[in-house]
Amino acid sequence: MQILLDDIILFGYHGVHPLENEVGTNFQIGIKIDIDDIPIRVLEDTVDYEKVYLLVKEEFKKTEQLLEVLADRIIQTISSNFHQIIQIEISIKKLNPPIPSFQGTVGIKKLKKIK
Repeated sequence: MQILLDDIILFGYHGVHPLENEVGTNFQIGIKIDIDDIPIRVLEDTVDYEKVYLLVKEEFKKTEQLLEVLADRIIQTISSNFHQIIQIEISIKKLNPPIPSFQGTVGIKKLKKIK
């Protein structure tokens, strides 16, 4: 079973350029969570995607220079809140990177096995 949160847009101050930490920009986040394949009857049997979103939103408030560090922190926070998680994949894209004449996005993707 997979829990998916796609195309989350959050504003943050992440990056190595000083201007990124002052002005900030929008980021697009995607999260895929694999969970135990057990019968799910109530919310407590699964991963509550609303709670996942709130955890991500809270972690996103903490400025990081590297998206890799931010991704690790988000994965750790989510996995410590839900015992059902087998693995988590997260992608974080910077929608307006400060690269002259660049049109597109930059970002990272990380897959981590939890159990």
